[in-house]
Amino acid sequence: MRPLLGVFVAGVITVAASVSAVAGVAPGATVAGTVTLTAAGGGTFPGEGARVTLACAEDGTTRTEVSDEHGAFRFLNVPVDTCSLQADVQGFAAPPVTVITAVGQVAGTDIRLGITPLRVGVNVGGTTPPFHEPKTHKKRKVCCHVTSND
Repeated sequence: MRPLLGVFVAGVITVAASVSAVAGVAPGATVAGTVTLTAAGGGTFPGEGARVTLACAEDGTTRTEVSDEHGAFRFLNVPVDTCSLQADVQGFAAPPVTVITAVGQVAGTDIRLGITPLRVGVNVGGTTPPFHEPKTHKKRKVCCHVTSND
């Protein structure tokens, strides 16, 4: 009876592995990190509410997470690939960060956003009014005759 139980368990494991392979579940990686904002005076604070976007070339999709109150974010089941991370907070900017993932590993990274200079511009539009030649007035010659009564 005991050998029969071993065959049954081996069969269940084989079926479970086959179902996992058919379902397309592949082992992946985790990408985790924090977003830090740097103020104009140099002070730093957590990037709470930052929108963090992960783009991996292998699967051609992008995923987005929002950082928590500590600026922390995490992406699970990331394909093994070279991926790009970008954080977005209004008024702050940083270049994308590249991470290389490995099966079963956690790729940790910190994204530091600096304050973006404010650019203000004014665009003036309109048309130039047509030019009209000023009207000339005819000059009248006024002459006076002076008489004297002496």
